[in-house]
Amino acid sequence: MRIDYHSRVPQAQSHREAVLGLIRDLGRPVSVDEIRDGLRQTGIGTATVYRIVNRAVEEGAVAKVELPGAAARFEPADLPHHHHFECDACKRVYDVPGCAKGVSSLAPEGFAVESHEIILRGTCRDCTGVAV
Repeated sequence: MRIDYHSRVPQAQSHREAVLGLIRDLGRPVSVDEIRDGLRQTGIGTATVYRIVNRAVEEGAVAKVELPGAAARFEPADLPHHHHFECDACKRVYDVPGCAKGVSSLAPEGFAVESHEIILRGTCRDCTGVAV
């Protein structure tokens, strides 16, 4: 029996487009499970989502967001410098635009800060029930 792999390319491309589109459209870092659940109607599986996001990270289209004790999240790689907020209740992660001033001055004297990451934790708007 001969398998025609070329007939699978359009579906693979549509899955890739769907995954990358969802990552961009949600506007916050999302986990593989959130991506799979968001695209459930396409029939995409967890392994396929992992393959797509890992390749997109390698290609520089997607950035991997790693928070201690949490599953990796993914967001567009072309976002300006920012930080993250993790909700303790629902475990969603949100972007925090901008950066605190003077972070480098927190380093001990004689140390050179090359990069930094700030993670805020608490309860998100949806979980506190606060309307904007």
